Amino acid sequence: MSIRRSVIAVAAAALLVVSVTSPAFAYGKENWQVAFSGTGVNPGTGQAFGFWGWCAFGGGVTSGNDADCEFSQYLHLPSGPGFTCQESLDVSAWSISPTTGDFVVTGTATVHPSTMTVPCLALFPGTTTNTFSNIDTQIPAAAGHYNLGSIFGARGEFVMQVVQLK
Repeated sequence: MSIRRSVIAVAAAALLVVSVTSPAFAYGKENWQVAFSGTGVNPGTGQAFGFWGWCAFGGGVTSGNDADCEFSQYLHLPSGPGFTCQESLDVSAWSISPTTGDFVVTGTATVHPSTMTVPCLALFPGTTTNTFSNIDTQIPAAAGHYNLGSIFGARGEFVMQVVQLK
């Protein structure tokens, strides 16, 4: 076999391995992708918070039965240590709210480290259990870049990038 054919064969095999093992194929076609981040500080209080992450919504354009969200968050408090955690949301159903135009999700959450489950889930999605139902994510289901400025009365920033895929 010539060197050129060997290189082509190796490249084709590598492409096949990458395409078969790609996580994107594990959940089917995505219709929406979202990236978000936010930081804030309440001046003079010693309180600070932040988060950053992404979500991918599949199974339809206005609703679906599959989505995945991964994000990290932290809360610093003057009277205690606060927390830092990572959440993984396995969304079994999502839709676009006709009232707010936001993504609404139902599913289960996993927190790392698990010792931070209660405070982490209390911050989002607003529950202290690993299951959640019909939670408004506050993520608009409209493609665009959003710079929402300060949030929760704190000084900081909150940005989102929402992309609709064909």
